Amino acid sequence: MRLSRWGIAFIQLGALLLAIGLLPLGVMATLFPGASALVPVLLSLSVAPLGGLCLLAGLVMWGIGTLRR
Repeated sequence: MRLSRWGIAFIQLGALLLAIGLLPLGVMATLFPGASALVPVLLSLSVAPLGGLCLLAGLVMWGIGTLRR
């Protein structure tokens, strides 16, 4: 598999992890402001940074893969 394809896969994985980490926090903050937001905060602190790292690594791999092509 080419490096640019690995980059695209990591970009998609990073976007998914960021969505899983940040969307529940936004929904709880807008729809249920008085409820306890423990689970969304834990998701945003544990899953979102990993998604950001995957997204960054995917962008680097994709960039290197397209420059080598």
